[in-house]
Amino acid sequence: MSLTTLKDDLLAEFREERIMINDQLEVLDPLATALRRPAAQRLLSSSTLIIAEFTCYVLSLGGIAFAVLMHRIYPFSLLNKALYTPDVRNAIGAPHLSVLIAATYALVAIGVVFLFVIARMARELRLKNDILHMACRDIKTIVGQHLERRAAVRTIEQRHMLGLSGVMPVTDATKVNPVKEMANAGY
Repeated sequence: MSLTTLKDDLLAEFREERIMINDQLEVLDPLATALRRPAAQRLLSSSTLIIAEFTCYVLSLGGIAFAVLMHRIYPFSLLNKALYTPDVRNAIGAPHLSVLIAATYALVAIGVVFLFVIARMARELRLKNDILHMACRDIKTIVGQHLERRAAVRTIEQRHMLGLSGVMPVTDATKVNPVKEMANAGY
């Protein structure tokens, strides 16, 4: 195992950093571009989502209150009166009237559940929009830093001729005669 010099270690580390930066930019740049597209922008503002969430929660609570007080509200109070009036109950049929009342309460319950689910979805959408906005900002920052670092690495490569082809700057101690290394100097 040969010992490497500090210069060799720094050059190897420089090449590895260049490769790492390019690999990370290949991953992050399409993501940053995708986050800048209109499809990834916020659909609704946070204030609109908060208002929608609050309204749906209030309506679901109102639906519960409506279900509790339904027998006192005019059109629905007729169902209660019909159930307790023997002539109407016999004309319609007690089982049919019971099913009608149960179906009415079930529709109100389904409406309350739907409103509650919509409120929860608005909350989740608002929280995910915040996370998406923060991720977009952070990725843009990271990509900007990587682009600055890549520009600095390229400047150093150009200044010292450290290209991809492996061309190394030649020092006086390592100068060789290029004619002796060529297979056929006539070409």
